[in-house]
Amino acid sequence: MNASAVKAVRKHLSAYTQPRWHTPGNPLPTTVELLSGAEFVDGSALVDMEAVLRPLIAPESKHRLPKGLARAIRAALAKPRISTLRALEAECLAIVEQAESGDAPVLSETLVVIRDIHERAAVYGAALGCEHACARCAVLCTRYWMQRPHHSFVDAITYGLIRSTVDYLATADSPCIDDGESYLPESRHIQIDILDKSVWGLAHVLGVVHEAIAAGEIGSVDALNEEFAAIEAAAVAEDRAGIVRRPAEKVEPRPDPVDGGLDLDGWLPTGPGLRVVGDVSHVRKGSKGDDPVKEAEAIVGKRLPLVMPPDDLAAVRAELLAEFPHCARIIDRLLRPLAMQDSIRLPHVLLWGPPGGGKTRFARRLGEVLHLQPAVYSMAAAMDAMTILGTARGWATANFSAPVRDLIRTKIANPVLIVDEADKMSTSRHNGNAADALVNMLGSETSERYRDIYLTADVNISRVQWILTANGLATVPRALLDRCLVLRVDEPGPEHLRTLATSILEDVKADRGLDDVWAPPFDGVEWAALEENWSQGGSLRALRRLIEVVLDAREGGPRQ
Repeated sequence: MNASAVKAVRKHLSAYTQPRWHTPGNPLPTTVELLSGAEFVDGSALVDMEAVLRPLIAPESKHRLPKGLARAIRAALAKPRISTLRALEAECLAIVEQAESGDAPVLSETLVVIRDIHERAAVYGAALGCEHACARCAVLCTRYWMQRPHHSFVDAITYGLIRSTVDYLATADSPCIDDGESYLPESRHIQIDILDKSVWGLAHVLGVVHEAIAAGEIGSVDALNEEFAAIEAAAVAEDRAGIVRRPAEKVEPRPDPVDGGLDLDGWLPTGPGLRVVGDVSHVRKGSKGDDPVKEAEAIVGKRLPLVMPPDDLAAVRAELLAEFPHCARIIDRLLRPLAMQDSIRLPHVLLWGPPGGGKTRFARRLGEVLHLQPAVYSMAAAMDAMTILGTARGWATANFSAPVRDLIRTKIANPVLIVDEADKMSTSRHNGNAADALVNMLGSETSERYRDIYLTADVNISRVQWILTANGLATVPRALLDRCLVLRVDEPGPEHLRTLATSILEDVKADRGLDDVWAPPFDGVEWAALEENWSQGGSLRALRRLIEVVLDAREGGPRQ
């Protein structure tokens, strides 16, 4: 039975592993589908609210909602906040309780809709960060997946509900402090995928105990092993992609280095690691004498360390907030999951927003404070895929792909690569397309066995961290959007001036080689000038130019 169930899942594998977006013209996603990880309409809880709730209070609606409920819906639509959504939930609950007591103020078909609004409001509240709503969604997920026939057949909805339960429970432990005012639309698929390791851990623990109990019931461990062997043989026979047949990596014990740090091979004795390059026995030298195996000897056959989260995440958060006060929500969104990880595993991120908002600088600083040794690749001037893809042997510019180059450079298995101006990637297919190359590198299955064009061997780049930046989303391929956590970086406002100006001043002083003695903090007159000329906030580039003008004025001295 297990083998046939696996076969059924593999037949429709994309439904389990890819985002489930709403297609215009099709019915809106149901509440159960949203709970199981389906995306909101246009990827936004606010857009979904408009699409679902607005028609219910329209004059032509076939449902006659009580006046109190209609007012609660209008309030939630006018000001979508955690507080208004809680009020909407309370109004729905009051009507449902009246119906259960036999004093229903609405028709039975309308009561079904009100029950759905009650649950959907919790889904919206969870999206805005309400810990109470997240806990309720976890209960709803558990209730729905237990009602489904999962013992004989596993479908994508059931699988998604189980994964979402873990995600909602984890999020319920992170209280919201801003009433959801700084809501950032993001893919539910990415949110859930971050905690996939926890889901696998849950399944592993339950599976081990279940197997032990089953062995006791059968009365013979040998008989159980024979049954498992038969199931495994059937699974291997169906495993065309080679997933089951892939041998587990063997980690050889190594002596601790004398200084307790990294040894000469870059191996971390007490932390997690990954062997990124395995068999290269088939790789030969090129006709021009190039030897990619020798060039990559720093990583070939060696277990590279995975950088672990810093011990003091609060200090990292404070450091980033001191430089990017307008990115508080994004900082929290990216740092919070690290507390549960044994090695840093950021989601693939796409930062987008107006030019000059500090997207690239933020991505680089995030990599630096997490010790992920970031590298920046600009797509603005790239006419083909070679910047990312590398070049095959035989060409004068032959080189490794970008992730392999950075694995060799950093000697860690999870460096961060920043693809700047992803919205400006060339669409030409001449010499390959950078977007197509990135899709393969960001895919969970393809990245584990990425065939480097120069090394001509499989490289495991699954733990490489990717951060893309863009000024807009219109020209970013949908395949990349589906694989990334999409976060908007708004321009900083005037309330962020003093924090930003102080940080930028330090950068300008470093660039000019100025000592603190010759470049003291801004005085009152200088602050007033900056505030007057940056009164509306805006581009950090513009703010830097203003700061440079202030420093130039200092050097020029007072006007006579």
